[in-house]
Amino acid sequence: MRPEQLPNIITASRIVLTPLFIYLLMSGDGVMVQASAGVFLVAAISDWYDGWYARKYNAMSSFGRFFDPLADKVLIGAAFFAFAFLDILSLWMVLAIVGRDVLVTVLRVIADRRNQPVVTSNLAKWKTALQLIFLWYVVLAFTLGNVEWLREYISPQAIKGLFSPWVITTSMLLLTALSIITAVQYLIANRHVLRFIHDKFIRTSSRA
Repeated sequence: MRPEQLPNIITASRIVLTPLFIYLLMSGDGVMVQASAGVFLVAAISDWYDGWYARKYNAMSSFGRFFDPLADKVLIGAAFFAFAFLDILSLWMVLAIVGRDVLVTVLRVIADRRNQPVVTSNLAKWKTALQLIFLWYVVLAFTLGNVEWLREYISPQAIKGLFSPWVITTSMLLLTALSIITAVQYLIANRHVLRFIHDKFIRTSSRA
């Protein structure tokens, strides 16, 4: 196996781990929910490791540059929707966050096809990091509520306190704001892609 292949394999494994994480999380079984936390931790660590490895050993590739952020978006988006389904997160904020990621992914595909790859801004990188930190907090809090032996030491009120609106809603509002801000940044920085889409639409409409 060539050195540049390892980060790509790790990236692909993160996409594969996502449905397993969702299945375990939504199972309703305490043990499986605990296992989901382990899967999410492995997936989150893999996000850091493949980037570190690629930079350290100069093992970057066009595949990795595109699919690494895509794998992040798949994991993060799936987790957000799962917790919205569980009535822990607000659906409209989840839609805003995931909708932004879909928009950026479409821009990336079009830009890459025109050999004008999109560069991720520092703020967008911070946004992704904060999303993972927040989701890990929610996964941990949700898992604690599903560990039977801990109920002898942690009251239901304490578990409920972990999901306080001051924590969850405030964090989600911040992440939603960052999603909107970085979406606007991407649109401004990639005006050429928007012009290309507009011109192509006009040409297609004129032929119809």
